[in-house]
Formats: sequence, C-alpha cells, structure tokens
Amino acid sequence: MPIQELVDEYRKKTDEELLRLARDREQLTPEAISALTDELTRRKLAAERFKAFSKEEERQGRKEAFRSKRQRARAAGRWWSRIQLVAAYAIGFLVYHLIPFKIPSAWEDAAVVTFLCTVAIGFMFQEFWKRLSFWVSLAIAALAQLWVIKTLNPRANWHYKNASILTGFAVGLLVWGAMFLLLRRVSQDSDTRPDFRHESQREP
Repeated sequence: MPIQELVDEYRKKTDEELLRLARDREQLTPEAISALTDELTRRKLAAERFKAFSKEEERQGRKEAFRSKRQRARAAGRWWSRIQLVAAYAIGFLVYHLIPFKIPSAWEDAAVVTFLCTVAIGFMFQEFWKRLSFWVSLAIAALAQLWVIKTLNPRANWHYKNASILTGFAVGLLVWGAMFLLLRRVSQDSDTRPDFRHESQREP
C-alpha cells in the first residue's frame, strides 16, 4: 500500500486504535511504521501515553481471561452438579431395590416421590450443604412431604402412579425454606445473645 494511503488511513483512526497498532508494530511493514510514527507525533501521543495504554490493555486482558476462566468453571460446576444429581438418583434407586425389607405398598408411591423431590431440593441449594440446619430442615421437609402425599394422595399431570410430584416438591420446598430460615434465625439469636453469666462474674 502506498505510504500516502497509509497516512490517510491512520488519520481516520482513533487514538486508541493507533496506540494498539503501535503496540503491535513488529507486525507492520517499514512504510506502515513510518506513517504510524508520523501520525503519533502529529497527535502528540507521547511514550508515557503509550505505556499507560499498554498497561491498561494488559489489565483488561487479564480481567477478560479471569472472567472467561470463571465462566468455564461455572459451566463445569453445573455439569458436575447434574452428574452428581443423576448419581444420587441412581444410588437411591439401587439401594431401594437392594434393601432386605420392602416399603408397604400404601406408602411406596409417596416414598418414591419424597425421595425424588428431596434430592432435587438438596441439589438446588447445595451451597448450604456445610450447614447442619440445612440437613435438619431437609429431613423435616421430607417427613412433611411423605405425610402430605400419603394423606392427600392427589392425582396430577406430574405424578408417580398415585403420588403427585408437583405437590411433593411444593410442600418440600415450602417446609424446607420455613424450617431453614427459622433455624438460622434461632442460631443468629443465640450467637448475638449476651452472656449474662460471664458479665455477672466480672462485676465486683
């Protein structure tokens, strides 16, 4: 490309575009480097501005790389959670078929739906797995599901035989949420409650 065309082209570019070209000048031809240098000089884009621009570009590059890495980690985490969910269901049904005793037929449908819904709720909120209140609430929710499904025995579009999956999931989610919030509130109150016994011992 003739040098005059390069000059005209560089004059149309923004300062950032010129600085980006200057950063990658080893990829340019000698004529392009000459035209670029003249344009940078004409605009008084000093070396300090170029260094600051390069640092900002590097910072943005690291930020973008970190964001991309975090997105890949989240995607991998979602897939791993799905694999764990499928494995939990598979292990649960395997244990169900291998246990030496059989669940009474009157409770069988409700037990299967309770298992399906309880595992689903557990994986929906797995960020709370390390809290004891989570598991206590989940156990109480499972008992509530079992009782409600067995008592109502509703029929619905989403059902396992005579046990409604939709009803079981709704009951389990509501009971789990209520119990979990209640236990967290009780735990927070106990942590913030002043120790009057120690205070009385410190009094003269």
